[in-house]
Amino acid sequence: MPLPENIADAAARLVALHGPDGFTMDDLARESGLSRATLYRQAGSREAVLAALSEQGVEVGQRVDARERILAACRVVFTRAGFEAATLEDVAREAGVGPATVYRQFGDKKGLISSFAGHIGPRRAMREVALHPTGDLRADLERVAATVMRYAAEDLDLLKLAMLERMRGGPWAEFLNTPPMRARTILTRLLESYAANGALGPHEPQRMAQAFAGMIFAFVSGPVLEGGPLPDPEETARFITHVFLDGLTSTARRTP
Repeated sequence: MPLPENIADAAARLVALHGPDGFTMDDLARESGLSRATLYRQAGSREAVLAALSEQGVEVGQRVDARERILAACRVVFTRAGFEAATLEDVAREAGVGPATVYRQFGDKKGLISSFAGHIGPRRAMREVALHPTGDLRADLERVAATVMRYAAEDLDLLKLAMLERMRGGPWAEFLNTPPMRARTILTRLLESYAANGALGPHEPQRMAQAFAGMIFAFVSGPVLEGGPLPDPEETARFITHVFLDGLTSTARRTP
């Protein structure tokens, strides 16, 4: 859809001043002297504005896929407003797309939150370890633990929201699989492969996975619920794996 000249000129000025990602549709409405309703009716979404500017030769940078922008916007909106209060319209504004795009991509709020929960966190990396063990149990466990710890450090506020939602049994709890809890299922698969080749003792892989995931959760839950930074992911992963495989007494016996 070609942009009306006044909107195109206003958008080009905003891009020149703030860059292609440095303005909102509210900014554009003010700059062009239009109401938000009129602006959306004449120009469509923010992404449509940028696409039209690009066709006119204005440098607007590489545009990210709409679905990825929406999922990235979820992180900002959910952290700011919480899962219950956030709306699809809030997410659409943050992503710079029209609400219809969000509905078209995800259907409804349940679909959006479900997709977002599957998009974030370390589950993909963890599944890769579980499906393709290296043969080095210690290294694989350290990779899993460090992956969870790094995620928690990067998304502490979002993880806190997800954990609290699950703890209170809120309406979105079923869609939010927080990594320390979901790690158990993936860990079980990993430990089953090592139990099968005799690298682990006779204990049930599911119980061992629960113990390992519980240690990860212990290091994450304190900072999440009480405040403060998380410990170093790599060092913590090595410590958790050492305690799990060797026990603390082995260290004590080697101490002069």
